[in-house]
Amino acid sequence: MNIFQNLSIKNKIISIILFVSTLTIVIGFVIVGIRDVKRLKQEMLLNNLMNTKLIGEYTIAPLTFGDNAGAENILSKLSTIPEIVSGALYDHNGVLFASYKKNDEVFIPPLFENPDVLVKTISQFADRSLNIDNPIVYENVRYGIISIQVDTSMLIKKTGENILILAIILLGMIIFSFILANRFQKIISEPILELARLTRKISDAGDYDVHIERKTNDEIGVLYEDFNNMLNQILNREAARDLAEKNLLKAKEKAEESDQLKSAFLANMSHEIRTPMNAILGFAELISMSDSEVSSTEKENYVKLINVSGNNLLRLIDDIIDISKIEAGQIKIYKKKCYLNETLKDIQQSFIELRKINEKENIEIRLNELAQSQNLIIKTDIIRLNQIFTNLIGNALKFTEEGFIEFGYEIVNNEKLLFYIKDTGVGMDQNKKDLVFDRFTKIEDDNSRLYRGAGLGLAISKSLVELLGGNIWVDSALSAGSTFYFNIPFDELKESNRKQKAISISENYDWQNKTILVVEDEPANIIYIEEVLKATKAKVLRASNGKEAVDIYIKNSNNIDIIIMDIKMPVMNGFEATRQIKNLNKNIPIISQSAYAMQGDIDKGLNAGMTDYLIKPIKPKMLLSILNKHLNNLAPND
Repeated sequence: MNIFQNLSIKNKIISIILFVSTLTIVIGFVIVGIRDVKRLKQEMLLNNLMNTKLIGEYTIAPLTFGDNAGAENILSKLSTIPEIVSGALYDHNGVLFASYKKNDEVFIPPLFENPDVLVKTISQFADRSLNIDNPIVYENVRYGIISIQVDTSMLIKKTGENILILAIILLGMIIFSFILANRFQKIISEPILELARLTRKISDAGDYDVHIERKTNDEIGVLYEDFNNMLNQILNREAARDLAEKNLLKAKEKAEESDQLKSAFLANMSHEIRTPMNAILGFAELISMSDSEVSSTEKENYVKLINVSGNNLLRLIDDIIDISKIEAGQIKIYKKKCYLNETLKDIQQSFIELRKINEKENIEIRLNELAQSQNLIIKTDIIRLNQIFTNLIGNALKFTEEGFIEFGYEIVNNEKLLFYIKDTGVGMDQNKKDLVFDRFTKIEDDNSRLYRGAGLGLAISKSLVELLGGNIWVDSALSAGSTFYFNIPFDELKESNRKQKAISISENYDWQNKTILVVEDEPANIIYIEEVLKATKAKVLRASNGKEAVDIYIKNSNNIDIIIMDIKMPVMNGFEATRQIKNLNKNIPIISQSAYAMQGDIDKGLNAGMTDYLIKPIKPKMLLSILNKHLNNLAPND
């Protein structure tokens, strides 16, 4: 391996080509050689087996009448077949009746062992010979046995000649491959060597104001383009460095650029967090200082600054959560309004452009009539539906060389749509069509071996269809194309005349006859909620964990109008407390208030029976608005 690593790129390319071509040729020659040897053996066996059976039929009369001379005369005809060494005729008891020997060195057994065991012709290739034992049977009467020994020297000779010819051809093809490899390796090595020469020139001279001409559109051409871009970036950085040095000399206080770039991500993150925290803590301490001379107007401004900084910090946390959700890789289905026909037309247009890139402009990409004429609006996950069509049409385009690809949908009933993608491609065997949806499964056959990939696209499509609540299947036949079907449930959107009840946004709430149970393990949060609710004159009950909340509700079930429930608490969490309280009274409104902002946590709370949710930090107006909505039994917005 070290020797190979030290070779020049030219010799590496030649070596790889020679190795691959030689290995391929050798494997091919071995397969051909084995096939030829089997064929020669088969031909020799069939010819001698036919002769054996034919002579055996001629010896029925001599065996019947005990005519040894006649049998000897028949066997003597074997001398006309050069490769036959001997022939022996045994009677039905296995006793030698007549024989033929090509020379006196051949030994013929006087008895045939276990003649009754031989019920059909037996042939066996031994060392340099072929032995054939054939029972002589006519009209279910057994007359005897004929045994032939054939010399296989000619077979061995022909095999050797074939091996020699194949070896000569192999040597010639290796030489020819070397000549071609040596000539065509320049296509790859020359551009790389040219780039290496330019790199050495730049390294020696330190002149980055040079460029290399891009001559191809392949990966090497891209490498040239990237190399030129890198040189431009270096030049730009040099110009920026010169400017920075000038500014540094003027100001004499700027840090070097390299130090500013160290640990850039952590430094920026620390800055983004500490800046709003500095304002929040600083102004809060200024306001709370007993000897502070801050005026009421200044305090009001400081509170506004604290609020602004808090919102900035909250947005930063939301951004971090969004990044976490993306990196988690969890697929979620989010249904919304989808203009189906417009979506399908956009997909059609994108594949019309894509077929140009794949040099398959002869293939027609068409929508069915329903998809062109209707204006269907459904509620589904547009991104996932688009992804399914993209996978399936892309798969069809890959396996279709001529003809068309048609896709569209049919309205099966008021609950499901049937989508299909039909192509005139290579198709597949009926007994293999269910395997295409398995992950990493490849259909290995002569028609598709050149096209098959890793086998993930259809598996992904199947998973997405099932997440949407549907099924997927395929009808196909070899050389007759394929049609993929999938159905999904849908909600057809119609204009609604239902009017929603308005939610009051008044800041003056009078809930003096209402009792609110606040379940929170953090004392500061309880104090905050009580302060918010103080102006409403509502009665507030406290609970520091879920179990205590359940106990308080059992004692005051007739008086409690609404519950504000934290999620993460000791002894019993908010989910379990909600389930137990809902078992006692399914109509009691329970508002979740939690720092868990992930959609999965919100859904978990709603599934546990919570009526609504608030995400910390909770703003006073939002808290009062949510409570007002449920205390007055107002319909929520859709």
